[in-house]
Formats: sequence, C-alpha cells, structure tokens
Amino acid sequence: MRGALLLVTLVGCAAAKNPGEPDSGTVGPDTCDGLPCDAVYVSMAGSDIAMGSKEAPVQTLATAILRASSSSPKKAVFVRFGVYKESISMAAGVGIYGGFDEGWKRNPAVTTEISGMSPVVTFDSIEVATPLDGVTVRSADATGMGGSSYAVVVKSSRNIELKGVTIIAGAGTAGANGIDGVDGMAAGANGPQGEPGCEQDSGSCSKCPNGSLGGAGGFSFCGRTGGNGGNSGLGVNTGQPGTAGVGGAPGGGGGPSGQNGVNGTAGAAGAVGAAGVGGGSVGMFSGGMYMPANGTNGGDGGDGGGGGGGGGGGGGTSGCDSYGSSGGGGGGGGCGGTGGTGGGGGGGSFGVIAVDSAISLRSSKVTVGRGGSGGRGGTAGGASIGGLGGPGGFHTTTQDDGGNGGTGGRGGDGGVGGHGGGGGGGPSAAVVCVGSATIGVSQTTLIFGDGGIGGASPGDTGRVGAVTEKLNCTP
Repeated sequence: MRGALLLVTLVGCAAAKNPGEPDSGTVGPDTCDGLPCDAVYVSMAGSDIAMGSKEAPVQTLATAILRASSSSPKKAVFVRFGVYKESISMAAGVGIYGGFDEGWKRNPAVTTEISGMSPVVTFDSIEVATPLDGVTVRSADATGMGGSSYAVVVKSSRNIELKGVTIIAGAGTAGANGIDGVDGMAAGANGPQGEPGCEQDSGSCSKCPNGSLGGAGGFSFCGRTGGNGGNSGLGVNTGQPGTAGVGGAPGGGGGPSGQNGVNGTAGAAGAVGAAGVGGGSVGMFSGGMYMPANGTNGGDGGDGGGGGGGGGGGGGTSGCDSYGSSGGGGGGGGCGGTGGTGGGGGGGSFGVIAVDSAISLRSSKVTVGRGGSGGRGGTAGGASIGGLGGPGGFHTTTQDDGGNGGTGGRGGDGGVGGHGGGGGGGPSAAVVCVGSATIGVSQTTLIFGDGGIGGASPGDTGRVGAVTEKLNCTP
C-alpha cells in the first residue's frame, strides 16, 4: 500500500512543468488544489495594500511581481480575468499565470489581458526559468512620428517560455515629412560697364589724368563676385587684363595699343545637388527598439562662379596720346539651392522582439498590425541665376584711336539642390530576432499585417515596409 502511495506522489511531481506552474489539477505535496500553495494572487477587485492571498489579492501586476520576487524562495503570480492596464517588467524566476475565474480555477472561458504602452512585457537579463502563461498581451498603437508598437521585448535572457499566450501588437505611426530645400538667394548682380577712353597728353590734350578705370565685379549674395574689368592702356601701352571672378573664371587679356581688350570668361555653373536615397523596407534595431528606415537628405546645389572681368583696351597714339576704354566687370555668380531633407521612416508593428536571448513560444498566437507610412522626402530648393557681364567701354569721337574694353564674363548660375529621399514604410513582423537571439516556435500561429507605404519623393521614393512572420530569425 505504501508503494502505491509513493507512485501517486511521483506521478504528481512529474506533471509539473515549471517552478510554480499549475499542474493541471494533480494534487501532490507541493500543490493546493492544483495551485502552488505559496503564491501572490492578483484581481482587478483587489488592493495593493492587501496581503496578496486568494482571499485578499493585490490589484496590480507590478505590485505582485515585486512581492513575489522579494520572497525567498520566489513565488508565482496568479491573475484573475480582466484587463490590467499596465506595462510590466518580469522578475527572474517569477512566473505569471493568467486565465483564472472567480473561484481561482483556470477557465478557458475567461481572459486575462495585459494592455499598455510599448513594450507591454519586458524580460531583461534573466537566466532562470521564467514563464508567461495563459495571458493576452496587447500593445497600444504607437504615438509620435515614426513610433513603433511592441508587445513583448526580451533582452539578454535565457529560459524564457511564452505558453498559451495571445499577443496583439498595435500599429506603427507614419514618419515625419522631410523639409523642403531653400531657394538660392537673389541673382548675381550684373557687372558695371567699363569707362570710355579719353585723350591724355600735355597742354590742350590733357583730358583725363586718371585714365579709364575698369568696371567693378558684380556682387554675389553667396560671395561669388565677378572679376574687375582691366584698366585701359595709355598711348603705346597695352591695357591691363581683367581679374578672375571668384570661382576661377579668368579675366580677359588687355589689348595692345590701338586694339580691343579680350572678353572675360563666363563663370562655371554650380553643381546640382545629389538626390537623397529612399529608406529601405526595414530599418535597424538597437536594444530592442526599432530605428526606422529614414530617407537620406538631398545635397546642396553648388554656387555659380563669378565671371571674369573684361580686359582693358590698348592706348592710342594718333595726335595726343590717349587711354583706351576699360573692361567691363564680370557678373556675380548665382547661389545654389539647398537640398530637401529625407522623409522619416514609418514605425513598425512587432509581436515579440528577442535581443541576444533564447525564447520558447508554444501553443500561442501572435497577431501584429500595420506598419506606419514613410514620410515624404523634401523638395529641393531652386537656384538663382548669375549676373550678366558688363560691356566694355568704347571710344568716343574725341578719342577714336584707342582700343575698346572687353566685355565681362557672365556669372555662372547656381545649381539646384537634390530632392530628399522618401522614408521607408514600417515593417510588420510577428517575431523578430536581433543579434544572437533564437525563438523556438511550436504549435503557434503567426499573423503579420501590412507594411507601411514608402514615402513619396520627387527623387527616390521610400520602399514598402517588410511583412513577415519571422524577421531575422532562423527557422
């Protein structure tokens, strides 16, 4: 007879699956009507100043976990039906079991739901067996721009079992729109005209003792001023060359005696800004948090170069010695537009995220929502145009033997900026593995939602968010 009693006892012990887990009604020395005798009980009708017994349960999971983890040995936590609006952090060795009715019996007709902001349930740096059993975990829709919804996040943990759980993740939110680029400042100023030639000698020929001065370079709002026109030559002398515009466009050479100065060179146009790249279908994870796939910024357009100044005309020798006419100033360069910024990536919807952890997910169901749309890429800013080069000075009836000044070179137009890339749409993934994480899935249904739409852009549009049962998890 004593042998029969020993057999019953061993069968009862073998039925237990985790420390503190109900053993399906088997009555043994470590159970009280199928439940651990030493546990913390939770009911929505309870009070957090109560003892946590069946007769006097606490009201919140956070209080129950604190009580259970502070005891030695640690206790289990048993939760009646209802919706518990809180986000919790699991404690090592403290299992949470839901689905209990008013009589503290597990009843498939009732539901224990944990509903809160993301992440609703967190396991962090746990090495001992710590089950989550018989509960529904529901994360709210994300808030803010590019926000994600996470139901369960497990970090740097082992021996984690999710059994008989229903996980429902909310939707991710749309990424922020990129900012449009700014147009280049006002157009470059035109270069002034060179001065006309004049007679210069002794006595009655003395007309312009200072000679004929070249036109100043045209102003540029982005510092790309045109080159100065060259001063004229006197008599047998050659006119002076025009100076280079800012940006390198050379000035025209001065003309020999009696000949015209050479025109200045036009300034180079500013480079067009590179277009930004649209965000991809999946961003990155950092410490269990999703970093959306943002579009990249468009590049700024380059500023146009200032035009070179025109060369001064050579002097004249017929009758009285004379100054030739001077060169016109180069036009100021136009300014480039700035690039549009990239659109923000959409947030994702994730059921279980495991980071460098080992998880067992069995007899459960995971359903995730829609990823957020990517933000629009910013439109590039337009460019301003370069100024015209000033005409060279020309001789008059009183001075007709000197050379005319060369025309200043036109200022280069600024380059337009690049369009920002559209943000990538947020992914929808039932389970996610990050780093060395593994998730064993058995007798479990994984249901993903829709990926977020990629953000629009005049350049590169963002990609549609990825949709998958398992993201980065090996089968």
